[in-house]
Amino acid sequence: MRQFDEDEVIATALDVFWRKGLHDATMQDLAAATGVQRGSLYNAYGDKEAIFLRAFDRYAEEFLDTAGTALAQGDAAAGLRYFFDMIIVNMTDGSPPRGCLTTRTALDAAISSTDVRQRVQAVLGRLEQLIGKAISAGKRSAADANRLARVIVTFTRGLAVMERAGYSRKQLKETAATFIDAVIGDV
Repeated sequence: MRQFDEDEVIATALDVFWRKGLHDATMQDLAAATGVQRGSLYNAYGDKEAIFLRAFDRYAEEFLDTAGTALAQGDAAAGLRYFFDMIIVNMTDGSPPRGCLTTRTALDAAISSTDVRQRVQAVLGRLEQLIGKAISAGKRSAADANRLARVIVTFTRGLAVMERAGYSRKQLKETAATFIDAVIGDV
């Protein structure tokens, strides 16, 4: 029987991975943050990547639920505004700001396993589906909505990079608003 709260350990591990990235986080970092000895972490989960995958799956589920809720607000334009506000707040939270876990992991994915790359692709694919569904509820065909959804997801990755480059929450929100205005005639 485990001597620790698994939900708490995974939540704390998620925070470590979010701040440091998969590659730079160590088992010692995870042990120090969770208060669980490295040996116990290995016994419970296997290696660092296995812990990461558990934490990333939790993050992905919560992120996609929140994104779906935001996108369902009002018409397509309003949904996109709520969605962009949500992701910008998410990536600029913390001190220092923690950035976007999916984008950080995608950039780490070059040195990560197939499982990690597949998880990132799955989250981005599901996000495209949510956005496509939200904007196809308007006047777009499903095929057009899906193509535009991919462009929107690609733009979100660009926002994440701009956040890492030091752009403020205000600047990111202004950029997102400009993007929505640019595509709204097509939504």
